[in-house]
Amino acid sequence: MQCVSKMKSWDILLTVAIAGSIGFGSLLHAQSGATAGLTLEQGDALEEKMLTQEALKAYLQLETAGRKDAELLYRIAMEYSQLIPDTVSRSEKQRLGEVALSYSKQAVAADGNCARAYLSLSVSYGRLAFFQDNQTKLTYSRLVRANAETALRLDPKLDYAYYILGAWNFEIANLDFLRRGLAAVIYGGLPEASNEKAVEYLQKAVALAPQRVSHHIELGRTYAAMGKHNLARDELELGLALSIRAIDDLEMKRLGRETLKTLPRKRPN
Repeated sequence: MQCVSKMKSWDILLTVAIAGSIGFGSLLHAQSGATAGLTLEQGDALEEKMLTQEALKAYLQLETAGRKDAELLYRIAMEYSQLIPDTVSRSEKQRLGEVALSYSKQAVAADGNCARAYLSLSVSYGRLAFFQDNQTKLTYSRLVRANAETALRLDPKLDYAYYILGAWNFEIANLDFLRRGLAAVIYGGLPEASNEKAVEYLQKAVALAPQRVSHHIELGRTYAAMGKHNLARDELELGLALSIRAIDDLEMKRLGRETLKTLPRKRPN
């Protein structure tokens, strides 16, 4: 089986807390308790509108009906991940992250050639890392990178995988002294990472999906860290001007505005 469905609106972050309800409620209500005619596409339509709870219910109905393939399982994992930002309780956030990780692992087990299953596994480790101690965070960071790289080997056009690897390089390259020491211990030496490599990955993400807020903002933040202020401003302003299309876009825009405030005034060319 090949995982060929398009990637949904899943922005993946290691640096931020990886943040509706209209229409489609009648669809789920009309099918109350029944799954006759329910399809992945109906859940996808809800996901496109960022109706996470409703999309999850639709996917879980399919699972209850006996569907266990990777296409469904990675979707369920991602919906659980997307519930985390709006959940208040830290313990509940962690529980949701663990459920997402479990479904991601099931997706990979169901189809070891499904790029998006590995991508969901990378995302799940990234989400769950926020609730771990520093050592576990860095251990999960290694798994974030490894699974994103596997996803890209299986599908070189996954813009989110490039985004993850760009964000990973940015984070490792800019670790503080204490965490750099922990990273060196965990990785057996500080892993190779740089802002230049982050730019390379993020530029590929932007080229594949220029409509994504996250790609531009993270690229702008990387340029800012490198002191390339005009390039940083251009990317940040591009990201801030784009429409919100994903759960995390509001948080990314907040980060973008914060970074923009730190830049010196733009000089004329």
